[in-house]
Amino acid sequence: GVLKTKATRGDLLTAVDGEAQEVIEAAVRAAFPAHALLGEESVPAGATASADALRCALDACGSDWLWVVDPLDGTTNFVQSLPLVGVSIGVARRVGEAAERRWEVVVGVVVDPFREETVTATLGGGCTLNGSPVRVGVEPLADAVVATGFAPTEASLAPMVRGIAAVGARARTVRMLGSAAIMLAWVACGRLSAYFEADLNAWDSAAGVLLVREAGGLVSDLRGGPFGIASRPMLASNAAAHAELREVLRDARVLGLDPL
Repeated sequence: GVLKTKATRGDLLTAVDGEAQEVIEAAVRAAFPAHALLGEESVPAGATASADALRCALDACGSDWLWVVDPLDGTTNFVQSLPLVGVSIGVARRVGEAAERRWEVVVGVVVDPFREETVTATLGGGCTLNGSPVRVGVEPLADAVVATGFAPTEASLAPMVRGIAAVGARARTVRMLGSAAIMLAWVACGRLSAYFEADLNAWDSAAGVLLVREAGGLVSDLRGGPFGIASRPMLASNAAAHAELREVLRDARVLGLDPL
């Protein structure tokens, strides 16, 4: 059952969230004791707290390896018995020298326990679904099935509603599935053409971004700039639809959270 709500009425926490993170943490500690780990259930609720926690983890990390984990992405779906839930694990490595050091995600895994599907990617190694290679789709925006998310805050809801209206007028259809990890994995597998979100936490996106890129897709922020581990507004899609989608979202002023 639901233990409590977090930042908003729609941000739920169940006992399973924490238990799943404990299982993952124990496995990582046993196999890689020198690696650091940032999990959603260890961070206070809210976008600001999430961004601050990631920044602190990246800046203060004593290891060159950081695991970024969402143990149960799609908690509301889980509570409602909707079988759209993902476990998202991204592994980032610190690379470069001195002032040019940066983090890059080198391993991504999204597990769909209800479908018994595991989508994995390694940097430069491609993307697989249960061990078989997958690629993003090739359809343009007019034939695209585009996914998006929902957050019950004014700053996020307003741009997302504008985005749904604008994209819905140009794409084949729009879907809202309730799990960023699953939507990104499905873009990588070609089931969805694209996914956009005004504001997304690193543990929701770290694994999925690598999946999409290694499956031949494109990921940027909503202004068309590069998407890194600390980025929050996102557009992930196949190559055929990306540029037109970005223009549609830009014209609808979907660039990130609305100023309050």
